[in-house]
Amino acid sequence: MQDWFAQNWLALLGAVTGTAALLINYLSYLHNRKKDNIDLKVDCTAHPKQAENVQALAETESKEPWDRPSMVEVYVVAVRNLGGIAAPLSRVGVVTQSGTERLALVRKGQYMQEATSGNVEALPAKSEREFTLYLKRGEELYRVTSAFAVDQTGRRWEANA
Repeated sequence: MQDWFAQNWLALLGAVTGTAALLINYLSYLHNRKKDNIDLKVDCTAHPKQAENVQALAETESKEPWDRPSMVEVYVVAVRNLGGIAAPLSRVGVVTQSGTERLALVRKGQYMQEATSGNVEALPAKSEREFTLYLKRGEELYRVTSAFAVDQTGRRWEANA
């Protein structure tokens, strides 16, 4: 038996070291694979001043068009990126009780535009961004049933409101 160890100690050391390296690389792969995914969490809440904003919209109805707001903030959709890579978003919004989708608005320069792929910057890893939904003058206050965010792969992330 000792004669065998004397002749094959290098092969035995290589087998043990190779097996340990394979195990370490496999565990590293499992750990890194989890970090390379886009993982979004969506949340929707009423704007903190929703009631005041809707009331201000109604109270200023008799004023001149340049003296009154044309839209007010009513809901806030928070999108949190829990993944390890940046998440490019293609759409962010809510689904109303009637089943229609309303997209959030984002500021582009001095204009407000719908939160679509051309208007929304990628959400960095481990970060959160809030998107605001507005009520336009002449519209009824809508009830939200769910909020959604769609990443550029087409996967839809939803949360009940």
